[in-house]
Amino acid sequence: MRRLKIAIVLNRFLPSSGGQNYFSFLANALAKKGHDVYVFATEVEDRKPENYKVVLVPVIKRPKSLRILSFILLTRWLLRRYSFDIIHQVDEGLTMNVFNPHGGVEKAYLKQEFASIDSKLYYLVRILKRYLSLSHYLIIFLQKKQFESQNVKKIIAISKMIKEDILRHYDVSEDKVAYIFNTCDLERFCPENRHRFLEDVRFKLKIPIDALVLMFAGHNFRLKGLKILLFALKKLIEENPIREIHLIVVGRGRISQYEKLAKKLKVNEKVHFVGTVRDIEKYYAASDIYVHPTFYDSCSLTVLEALASGLPVVTTRFNGAKDIISSTEGGIVINDPSDVIELKNAISYFFEENRRIRAREIARSWVEKFSPEWHIQEILKVYYEIIEKRQ
Repeated sequence: MRRLKIAIVLNRFLPSSGGQNYFSFLANALAKKGHDVYVFATEVEDRKPENYKVVLVPVIKRPKSLRILSFILLTRWLLRRYSFDIIHQVDEGLTMNVFNPHGGVEKAYLKQEFASIDSKLYYLVRILKRYLSLSHYLIIFLQKKQFESQNVKKIIAISKMIKEDILRHYDVSEDKVAYIFNTCDLERFCPENRHRFLEDVRFKLKIPIDALVLMFAGHNFRLKGLKILLFALKKLIEENPIREIHLIVVGRGRISQYEKLAKKLKVNEKVHFVGTVRDIEKYYAASDIYVHPTFYDSCSLTVLEALASGLPVVTTRFNGAKDIISSTEGGIVINDPSDVIELKNAISYFFEENRRIRAREIARSWVEKFSPEWHIQEILKVYYEIIEKRQ
């Protein structure tokens, strides 16, 4: 296979920030395969990585509509200065032959975004803010152009849910959408970390060694279902009075708001907010069950990382990562992210130690089927299919 010149175009390229780490992996892996890789982004952490090149795209930051338009125009101008075989677009843009919407489908996301709001007043505020915003209509128009453009030869969907959403909302032929499930670093996230880090992390957070520890990670606490989880935690503690149950919360968000809720529910001494961390693998290692009761996730990378770390996972049907959970041996997918009782029952299923021990092996085996090596080969198949059709 010949060497390709590849552009990966996205808004923010911050590998230390959760899902952004995927694009660093993608660029590195493609470069190590011998391809010439460029990353175009408006924000970057490292402008001189070892294996690929980074091009900073200057944009007008405010208002959002002008940021989007300036990003589209400037990336188009910059990309024309090169001669790329593949332009792999992730966010806003119209100059690409591969579209990879990691954030999912805006129309599907919006439905679940509003479903996650339980305050009538805040719901009204969000509705008005969204539908009175020029950027909303620009994004909706842009996604239609991206999905239905003849210049886009292939759309990569990272979960079945995203593929179904694309086909439901847009006039796109099924053979144009390649389903390539997401992946994660299987060396960084592994069951062996439990022996390395459990004691240190629990000591630092003042969690008893014999406690049962739940973990949650996300940057949008409301959309990811943290409020529902706190209510479920309260019920779990009430129903298991002689058991130490704790929750580790990783990620940025309105922490003070959720600390107040935890205090109101009288579970604040059991909830540990650690903020954004660079060593999240240590927190998986210190936990027993990973809980991600999200209202919408195209394919949560944290679910894959938790499974790779040997944790049973509880998530919802609105998470594309549910594709990987094939039995209750390693995880449970709940139907309604707003149902406290359904969530509580799913979590308590893994209170039995033997089930958690079994899950360590099963969960890991699921993720190994979607290894980084497999993932890159599937991406390259899409690239070469486009090249072959062009010739």
